[in-house]
Amino acid sequence: MAKYQKYAEYKDSGVEWLGEIPSHWATCSLSKLFAIKAGGDVDLKNFSEDRSEEYPYPIYTNANNENSIYGYSKVANYQANSITVSGRGEVGFSVYRDHPFDAIIRLLVLTPQKECHPKFYAYYINEVINFRVESSAIGQLSTLQISPYKTVLPAIDEQKLIISFLDYETAKIDNLIAKQKKLIELLKEKRQAVISHAVTKGLNPNVPMKDSGVEWLGEVPAHWEVSRVGWLCEFISYGFTNPMPSTDEGPYMLTATDIEFGRVKYEGARRTSIEAFRNLLSPKSKLQAGDILVTKDGTLGRTALFDGDNEVCISQSVALLRLQKKIVLPEFLVRAFSGADYQSKIIFDAGGTTIKHIYISTLSKMNFVLPPMHEQKTIVDELKSKLTDMDQLIDQAINASNLLGERRTALIFSAVTGKIDVRNWQNPNTNNEANMELST
Repeated sequence: MAKYQKYAEYKDSGVEWLGEIPSHWATCSLSKLFAIKAGGDVDLKNFSEDRSEEYPYPIYTNANNENSIYGYSKVANYQANSITVSGRGEVGFSVYRDHPFDAIIRLLVLTPQKECHPKFYAYYINEVINFRVESSAIGQLSTLQISPYKTVLPAIDEQKLIISFLDYETAKIDNLIAKQKKLIELLKEKRQAVISHAVTKGLNPNVPMKDSGVEWLGEVPAHWEVSRVGWLCEFISYGFTNPMPSTDEGPYMLTATDIEFGRVKYEGARRTSIEAFRNLLSPKSKLQAGDILVTKDGTLGRTALFDGDNEVCISQSVALLRLQKKIVLPEFLVRAFSGADYQSKIIFDAGGTTIKHIYISTLSKMNFVLPPMHEQKTIVDELKSKLTDMDQLIDQAINASNLLGERRTALIFSAVTGKIDVRNWQNPNTNNEANMELST
């Protein structure tokens, strides 16, 4: 933020987490500026899944996505120039709405009742307010909870200038983030393709091939075996279904969200007591070194190898594959499962509508191409070498995207709290348009 000027004078806002604000700004609670209501149940007589002239108004859901639409309505219960705020789950996601709409329950709607520009406060709510919601299970934010939160109150003209500045600057950042995400997507697709070719076609382009007899696998090396996942395992299971106590220390309890491709994210995992680990769990929920973990609910098919460094149990959202290590290397199967062919098959075989899941009985029957052990080792080593540079490029793109996101957050925070003065900022696009008009 060094390139931007500060205001000439500041004062204490009286709000600890807000700090100093420009001396000519005021503060007030959100309820002083907005009428705050919660969305309601959908009236089926006014509802349609598709938009039409008769059903023109979007019905927004509670999801943290500005385009999350439940359906369409004949009636707009909320006016344009309002804000929606997610009130359940990851609470506090704010979106400015410039059109009439309806909203389902658990989505809060803020409609201005005094002179202000809601878009300024959508920026403010997203990047300044930290809603500390106490809940034993799912975070919830009610109209009463959001009402007293403090906000700043610049003059309306200054709000509009800050909006113009942020719209322009965040659009540039968002475009760069989108390019990084596209690059990440392309690199991951290429990575999957490289893996898939190695684990289903081998490394020797001149080796004789045969029809695998499996449509989605096609031809495979003639000396390779076409097996099934279940035949390669001592057993396949999934984790505990009973409630488990949480503690600050003790064995880890892994869910699907704790598994990434190739690694376990212990940093975010819950823990349980050693007593509960020993007495409340069956052996099928406890891991041994060399076990393979596969996410079976939600985001499917993320696969990691357990190294045995910690005491760990798994929940029902994670499948456990304990392999017959004399015929298949765990590292080979982990690599294979992250390839395009196996990933596509896992997703194709999945059931469920809202939350996808794959049954372990289905996973057990999935075909698997099995090279001889020495070739498995060669393929694992070759892929490790080939993928190192690609993984570095992916990590660099992810880091770049994260840094851009952090810059976006810092820029918005600084502008809407008055840490930088953008009153003299001019939109370059406006100047270009004016110059073009003068030149014609």
